[in-house]
Amino acid sequence: MKRIFILLAIASVVFAGVAMAASSKFAARVTDVLITNGAGGTGTLNVPIKTANKSDLLVGISLQSSVLTETKTKGKNGDTNLAVAEGNVWVCLEVDGGAHTDFAPGCVTFEMRRQTLETKLSGVLTCPTEDTPDFDDFCTITDDEEVNLLLETMSANHFNFVVRDLGPGDHIVKANVFGSTFTDCTTTDESCRAEVAVGPGSITVEEVRATNDDSGIIFD
Repeated sequence: MKRIFILLAIASVVFAGVAMAASSKFAARVTDVLITNGAGGTGTLNVPIKTANKSDLLVGISLQSSVLTETKTKGKNGDTNLAVAEGNVWVCLEVDGGAHTDFAPGCVTFEMRRQTLETKLSGVLTCPTEDTPDFDDFCTITDDEEVNLLLETMSANHFNFVVRDLGPGDHIVKANVFGSTFTDCTTTDESCRAEVAVGPGSITVEEVRATNDDSGIIFD
């Protein structure tokens, strides 16, 4: 009887060890480059995790991102010129290829810069004509030159996503990273450039247990 008891005890320990190894509480992935410097593009950060029971996940995404904007205008005779350059980086979470949708937020802006340059150069000259008594007077500037630069920026280096009520089994948590650029220069007197780059980046996934009441995880 003692030998049988010992064998059953050893078997139960081994089985428990296999069950614990089958599920995981934490997973992570780090990538050096997601989007190379240029007109934009897409990148992904994905990590597998296996849950033994119905679970909630805390997903942290961190990115190093760069947006370059350059605008230049030239003009004369008081003409107004406008140059616009914009770069964006945003992240959208995806769980199990879109099969699980109970998470928030869906997409987050990590970087946004819009640069608008408006100029009025060389002023506006008013000169007397032959028909005016003060023809010998000098020309006068009736409108000053103007340079107006507007920069609008929004960024986040890290953001926590929350996945709620994920069933047991194998799962893939994926962060889709998008970069885009926009320029608006319509004449030869203007030039504008926008570039974005992303990397390095990391994604961490942790299985958590929320409180049992309704205030545990709230999506407003």
